[in-house]
Amino acid sequence: MTNRIRTITLTAATALIAGAGVGAGHATADPGYGDGFPAGPRCERQAFVKAESASSQVVICQNPGHAIDYTYKGLAKSTGTTLVVPTARYASGGYHAFNNGYAYHVRPDALEILAPDGSVVSHEPWMYYDSTEN
Repeated sequence: MTNRIRTITLTAATALIAGAGVGAGHATADPGYGDGFPAGPRCERQAFVKAESASSQVVICQNPGHAIDYTYKGLAKSTGTTLVVPTARYASGGYHAFNNGYAYHVRPDALEILAPDGSVVSHEPWMYYDSTEN
């Protein structure tokens, strides 16, 4: 069974991407990038999450042969910096990856990045979020 969840935030960027007149409760259109983004992160197989904020693009991919192991792939749009964490896990309604003391929490509403001391480095509401779970 496939569930598709799409959310938007009411920002100027959303209005530019989804078109004028978008209001609360309307879903953004799938930009048609398949299992990733044309110049950004992609999954070799099905993406469990494909999401984009004003600052980041993220995909969550299932690791082949591992039912509970996922890979977090992220792109910082401003710098082009990429991050791949092959040990992400699903818990508490989201996917969580840890790298060099930093925590990356991908939830239906936003990406939250925490520093090693627990402080919030970034909280990025999604402009586009698509979650497909089998």
